[in-house]
Amino acid sequence: MGKIIVIYKVNPKDMEDLETTKNALRTAKNGECRDVQEAPIGFGIVVLKVAYTIPEKVDGVLDALTKEIESMPSVDSVEVEGMTLL
Repeated sequence: MGKIIVIYKVNPKDMEDLETTKNALRTAKNGECRDVQEAPIGFGIVVLKVAYTIPEKVDGVLDALTKEIESMPSVDSVEVEGMTLL
């Protein structure tokens, strides 16, 4: 069974406490966190780019991972930025 890498753009609620958000993102249970990077977009605003590996042939795992990230208290919004097979 193959794997898919999914890249999310995550907007944190608190720009002053990015480490809390990063640590929460690393502990997601519906995917394996591969990388978390800060991407400045201007005026002190930073988004987080997060890469997860998920199984290719499991139904609903992408939706479950997205909902899990959205439900984190330190996350304001989340958007799938891209995905590809590994």
